[in-house]
Amino acid sequence: NWLWAARHACGGPAHPRYQSPRRGPPGAPSSPSSRAHGTRPGSTCTRAQVSRTLEPGTFSRCDPRTRHEAGFAGVSHCQGAFLVEICDAFQEVVLQLLRLKNIFHFSQSTFNLALTIFSRLLASVKVKERLLQCVTITSLRLAVKFNEEEELIPRIKDFIKHYGSGYTPNELLRMELAILDKLHWDLYIGTPLDFLTIFHALVVLGWPHVVELLPQRNPSLHVASLTRQLQHCMAGHQLLQFKGSTLALVIITLELERLMPDWWTPISDLLKKAQISIEQLRCCMDLVKHQLRTF
Repeated sequence: NWLWAARHACGGPAHPRYQSPRRGPPGAPSSPSSRAHGTRPGSTCTRAQVSRTLEPGTFSRCDPRTRHEAGFAGVSHCQGAFLVEICDAFQEVVLQLLRLKNIFHFSQSTFNLALTIFSRLLASVKVKERLLQCVTITSLRLAVKFNEEEELIPRIKDFIKHYGSGYTPNELLRMELAILDKLHWDLYIGTPLDFLTIFHALVVLGWPHVVELLPQRNPSLHVASLTRQLQHCMAGHQLLQFKGSTLALVIITLELERLMPDWWTPISDLLKKAQISIEQLRCCMDLVKHQLRTF
């Protein structure tokens, strides 16, 4: 999977997982996956019905950019300064999500996808502050449905009991449908964690001596440590303006800068592969350093 993503980062085709949603057998109607939006097979719920189930003004429209990696690209195109108004609340709900007890043993990629879904939504619409908590929990629910094996997905009542007390199943389902509608029913995206894993693998493969510099000489433990830094940075509202690949590369850059004197050699190679400018890297790096002071 990382090889596919690396090719995509260099301009090649994306992995089928990140392309258009899966379709059913020939002749089957083309509709969003029932697993993705949490409805039973055969459900007659339509997008028009979704909009009617929500109170007017739940989400206010902003000027969108590209859907892929939109969670980290496009905030500056939203009119007004709504992120300034909710930046503290945004950071709080993200940190709350990261502090949740992982009672169902979800993978880190699931939590990262939840953060990415949440960030993409804020990059495309204005969310009322009182709904941020519900949107965050619902983003996790969607990420679980998308990323975890079928037998590991908890029942909605069990999920609410541990993560969404105060909400009813219908409220979460309505929010799921609203989020999917605003994201064009497209959760096939590359997350910052995907790029972090890719970049780390490329560095280890291209510069094997880096392994000797890692704590305990264990790349897996090193990625886990960097993942915690990455997720903490995803709570910083100012970093929403950057693509996930840029944020991941900054985390790698800061770590290599600490570990080796010739850190610029692998980083310059990754910049070309990911098509990220030095200006973007430097701007993002300043904000990441500031955000990591509270890590």
